[in-house]
Amino acid sequence: MGSQMNGSTAISDMSLECVFCGATRPADLRPLCTNCGGTLKLNRPDAPDLGENAVTLGEGDTPLLPLRRLFPDLDVHGKAEWLNPTGSFKDRGAALAVSIACAMGAKGIVCASTGNNAGAVSAYAARAGLPCIVVLPLGTAAGKLLQVRTHGAFLVQVEGSFSDAQQVAVRVNRSNPAWANLTSTFINPYMTSAYDRIAKEIVDHMGQAPGSVFVPIGAGPMLEGVYEGFSGMLSEGKISKMPAMVGVQAQGCAPIARAFAEDRQEVEEWSEPARTIAGSINDPLRGYASDGTRTLRRIRATGGLAWAVSDEAILSAIKELGRVEGIGCEPGSASTVAALRELESKKSLLPPGPYVLILTAHILKDAGGMTETGYDRALTIDVDPSDRDLAGMLETVSNAFRH
Repeated sequence: MGSQMNGSTAISDMSLECVFCGATRPADLRPLCTNCGGTLKLNRPDAPDLGENAVTLGEGDTPLLPLRRLFPDLDVHGKAEWLNPTGSFKDRGAALAVSIACAMGAKGIVCASTGNNAGAVSAYAARAGLPCIVVLPLGTAAGKLLQVRTHGAFLVQVEGSFSDAQQVAVRVNRSNPAWANLTSTFINPYMTSAYDRIAKEIVDHMGQAPGSVFVPIGAGPMLEGVYEGFSGMLSEGKISKMPAMVGVQAQGCAPIARAFAEDRQEVEEWSEPARTIAGSINDPLRGYASDGTRTLRRIRATGGLAWAVSDEAILSAIKELGRVEGIGCEPGSASTVAALRELESKKSLLPPGPYVLILTAHILKDAGGMTETGYDRALTIDVDPSDRDLAGMLETVSNAFRH
C-alpha cells in the first residue's frame, strides 16, 4: 500500500495492542491477543490508506437532530445513525473492516450478530465480492434476515443466544483463518475503531463536545469507538472536556449495568435467560464477559454511568419518538430515549448536558413488539362513494385524536 501519504496511514504501519496485557503486533486478521487471549485495539495515527481496497456504500456523515419537542426542558440531540445504507450504525464498522480485510487478502467474511451487523457485513462483503457466512440467533427479526438473504450471504441460525452464535463464528474462523471475523463484539478491532468518526461528526456539528453521550450497548464496541474519538480530540486540544459516556441496556439482559449498579470492577456474564424486545443489545456476554469489563472501564473513566431500562419504557420511547419527533427507531435505539427520560426525573443521577442520544437503527429493522395493538390512533370508517360529506368524515377522524 506504500508509505503514509496525505494524512493517511499505510496498512503496514498499523499495529494492534491488547487492552489487557499491552502486547503489540503488526495489524493482521487474527482476532485476539496471542499472548493472553484478550481483545485488541487498533493503533493508527491517521485514517488507513485503503486505496483500491476501499469498500463503501456511502456510510457516515449522519445528521444530528434536535429533539426539542421530546425534551423541552433539556438540550438534546439525536444522532441519526439509522440513515446509514443498511439502516444502522454498523455500516461504519463493516465498511472499514471489510476494506482492511480486502487489503490483507482475506478470502471471505464470517460474523455473528444480533441482526444489524449481519445486514451491514453481508452488504459490504457483497460489495467487495467476498463470500460471507452469517450466524444469527433463532428468532432474529424478519427485516434483518431479509437483508442477509438479499445480500447473498450463507445464513446459519442457532437455537440459543447471541453468545452461542458468537462461539459458532469463532469456530468457523478458527477452521478458516484466511477469513476475517467481523462479529459485532470487540473481536474485530477495525470495526471498533471505525466508530470514532461518530464523535468527530458530533463535534463538527455542535462546535464543541456534548456533556453526555447515551449509547445503546450489548458488549459495547460502539461506546469504545466513540470514547476513543473524543479522547483523541481532547489530546489534540480540539475539545476542552470529555463527555460522560452513558451505556444503556435492557433490564432483561444487563450485565454491564448490573456490575455498575453493584459497584463491581469486573462484569459477569448474564446467567439468567436473556429476554428483551431490544434484540440489538440482547447480549449476555457468555464466554467473553471481559468485553463488558472493557466497556465498564470506559464508562467509569468519563464519570458516566450504565443504566438499564424496562421493555415497557422502551416501547413508550418508540411511541414518543415517532409521534412527537417523526423518528422511527428500533427498540435498541429507543433505549437511549427511555434512559434519559428516567434520569431526567432523578435529578441527582442526571449527567451533565447538552445530551446526544445515539439512535442506532431504523424501526423497520425490528418492530420489537410494536404490533397493531401497540397503537391507539387507528380508525376504520366506511365511506360511501356517493357521500360527498368530506367535512363530516374529517370531523370523525379529528375527534378520534381527542380520545
